[in-house]
Amino acid sequence: MNLSMAREPYEFDPFLMRVCLWTGLALVAMTAVGFGCFMGYVPPPAAAMSADDLLLYVREHKTSILIGAALCTFFWSFWVTWAAPLIIYIRRMERAPLLTFASIANVGGGAAVITTIAVSWTVMAYRVEDAAIVQAFNDLGFFLFLYTWPPFAIWMFIIAIAILRDINPEQTFPRWVAFYNLWAGVLMAPASFMGFFKTGPFAYDGLLAFWLVAVDFFLWMVVMSIVMFRVVARDEQRMAIPIVSYDSTLHQF
Repeated sequence: MNLSMAREPYEFDPFLMRVCLWTGLALVAMTAVGFGCFMGYVPPPAAAMSADDLLLYVREHKTSILIGAALCTFFWSFWVTWAAPLIIYIRRMERAPLLTFASIANVGGGAAVITTIAVSWTVMAYRVEDAAIVQAFNDLGFFLFLYTWPPFAIWMFIIAIAILRDINPEQTFPRWVAFYNLWAGVLMAPASFMGFFKTGPFAYDGLLAFWLVAVDFFLWMVVMSIVMFRVVARDEQRMAIPIVSYDSTLHQF
């Protein structure tokens, strides 16, 4: 019997895992640059802003909005690469790959949403001559950005379930990570009410629908990245320890 097979029954590429995790941190950083600095959408334009006032703002900042939206579209595509190491660990925590397949489908669907968010703001700036079009595509961008929270929350719940049902003798992730994922998913729920309000905390520029949801999601990505870096480092250290094979014919190590 080879004890190394019992200890490490899977292929492991810590370098590539770290690269994938860094792409997620790049996603967060470039959101601040593209969405905040170039587009000037932090804080976001008021949901109650008139179409004419919004048209004036977009006209004055058309070039920077287009640059910021292009940056967001590119870097938000890293959602898939960032999620890949997490999905690998989910697979290692379960017997039948049910949560793994659900994660793959969920992350792929989320990628389709993420990469179309900034497209709405690009069209908004592209058709800057029509106030109604500008307002409509601005609204669409924020609804895609916030109102589509359920698939992302569901994946947070999937991660939590995988951690709480971990089949490994030694827990892969600390249990607090599971409860953190549950809370992070729940905290995005206020975005569901943004369709009813143009002012107040539930409007798409409000405290609950925008600030709570946006900070919650991007902070979750940072926290999960830090946790994953630690898990990868731990597994890399384990693999570096030489493991002695047992020879059953000689009955000796």
